[in-house]
Amino acid sequence: MSRRRSFGSVRKLPSGRWQARYKIEGGRSITAPTSFATKAEAARWLAGVETERAKGSWVDPQAGRIALDAYATAWLRGHARLAKRTREIYEAQLRLHILPAIDSAVPALGTVALTDLTPALVRQWYAALIARRSPSVAAKAYMRLRQILTAAVNDDLIGKNPCRIQRGGTEHHPEQRFATMAELGALAEAVPDRYRAMVLVAGLAGLRQGELFGLRWEDIDFAAATITVRRKRLRLASGEVIEDDPKSRAGRRTIALPAVLVVELERHRAGYDSGGGYVFTSEEGTTLERSNFRQRVWLPAAKAAGMEGLRFHDLRH
Repeated sequence: MSRRRSFGSVRKLPSGRWQARYKIEGGRSITAPTSFATKAEAARWLAGVETERAKGSWVDPQAGRIALDAYATAWLRGHARLAKRTREIYEAQLRLHILPAIDSAVPALGTVALTDLTPALVRQWYAALIARRSPSVAAKAYMRLRQILTAAVNDDLIGKNPCRIQRGGTEHHPEQRFATMAELGALAEAVPDRYRAMVLVAGLAGLRQGELFGLRWEDIDFAAATITVRRKRLRLASGEVIEDDPKSRAGRRTIALPAVLVVELERHRAGYDSGGGYVFTSEEGTTLERSNFRQRVWLPAAKAAGMEGLRFHDLRH
């Protein structure tokens, strides 16, 4: 038989365990997610709920019954101002690393209700990612999941974020590689001549690959010896090519060029200006593609220069 209390009620079940429940606005009854061994334990649980409601930190346990898959999809849709490349990265992280089953011993997080995502389950998923993917992938995916579940807390769907792995989002990169001036010169000699200036601009002016692919002759002021970075160019996994502002406000910048680069760029213009406006183009005079450049130009040149493993991006450091 039910025992009346000032807040909620407890009752003894046929099994001998105790059940706690209370009512919320609208008359709906909320039952504790588990039964209790003693009446005192059930009463303590009710007292905790009562305290949370008084502090305004209580969350309706039914509100978080939405599956992570559905909530994450809605969360991403709500970020309408994301850059296309950033959106593509988020979508890939969800599709490949967060929502599906990573290991047969760990349920697919996408099928789990928000309220059922526990710290223990998140730890199991994270460990499976490290084992099945890589520590770097695990760190990136963990940061995204934590971001999504922080939004769920703010939406009053769950009371606490279950992502509580200390430094779980910290990536441990291998030691940064740097090219010396001699090595930069060797790389510039190893690439086909039409890419020599691009390698030197990357190393001496610090432009990123996407910025170099989008660089136009109008961005170079030969008289003032400067390059103004106004855009980046890249191809998304969908095949769409985007050309837009650099990744940050600081990325839009004007760079002073050393005299040697001015000379190299003038020589490059005399020999390889295709008339299409882009400074660096393919053998056919078309815009450059990251994957083609990497396979056909960069990797063979790095190998020839004895610098296998050096990324083009490393030149700017």
